[in-house]
This record gives sequence, C-alpha cells and structure tokens, in this order.
Amino acid sequence: MIDPFTALSIASSAVSQIKQLTQAGRDIHGALGKFAGAVSDVNYASEKAKNPSIWKSLTGSAEAEAIEVFSAQKKMQEMKKDVEMLIQFNYGMDGLEDYKNTLRKVRAQRKKTEYRKQEIKDALITWFVGGIVVISGIAGLGLVLYLLGKQQSKW
Repeated sequence: MIDPFTALSIASSAVSQIKQLTQAGRDIHGALGKFAGAVSDVNYASEKAKNPSIWKSLTGSAEAEAIEVFSAQKKMQEMKKDVEMLIQFNYGMDGLEDYKNTLRKVRAQRKKTEYRKQEIKDALITWFVGGIVVISGIAGLGLVLYLLGKQQSKW
C-alpha cells in the first residue's frame, strides 16, 4: 500500500495518459489499470483513517493523515469523473459499466493481497512493540523489587 499523495500523483499521471491515448485513438487499458489501483489505494487509506491504529492515535498523526486522505479523496473524485466521462464518450454506457466492474475487481484483489499483507505487518509490529513494553515493565518491576530487598537486607 502507498500513501494517498503518491496514489494521487499516480492517478493524475494515469488520467493525463488516458487523455493523450484517447486523443490518439490508442488502447487505454494500461493507464486505466494504474488509475484503478490508485483509486483503490486512496479508498483503502480512507478506511484506515476512520479507524487509526493505537500508535497513530498516541502520536497525533491520525488527524493529519485523515486530512490528507480527505483531500486526496476529493481530488480523486474529480479525476474519476473525468475518466468516466472519457470512457463513456469513447465506449458508451456498456464501456463505462465494464470499467466500473473492473474497478470492483481490482479493489477486491488488492484487498485480498496487498492490503492484507499491510494489515499483517501492522499487527506484527504492534504485538512486537507491545511485547517489548510488557517484558521491559516486568523486568523493571523485578529490578525494583530486587533492589528493595537488597536494601532491606532480605536477599
């Protein structure tokens, strides 16, 4: 998964490429694939911003990320309208429906693979850091108890 601004720049370049290819009468499927992937990434970032992780909530970056995602979503909606208008103009309503079905397939595939990998990485990091904190706390408590016992000559 990539951040919303990178996805937005990919989408922007894909839209300009779609416009150029359409004007030249060439195949636009490759550019549509890039655009669909970028749309999917921004939508996933939006879902993640609604439920920020514990670490993002503690560091205060969740609000900043939510604002970034919101602005990326609005820009993406504008680009999406442009692309849909181009598709409808060149391929008709059937082509537009095919495009929307392709978007759904890409989104489902990414959810199964890339986004799931990212969620697993985030969970592993959370558990690893949490485990280190718990072990450090237990070790610190043990050290304090040992030093108290040593001071009172109980050890």
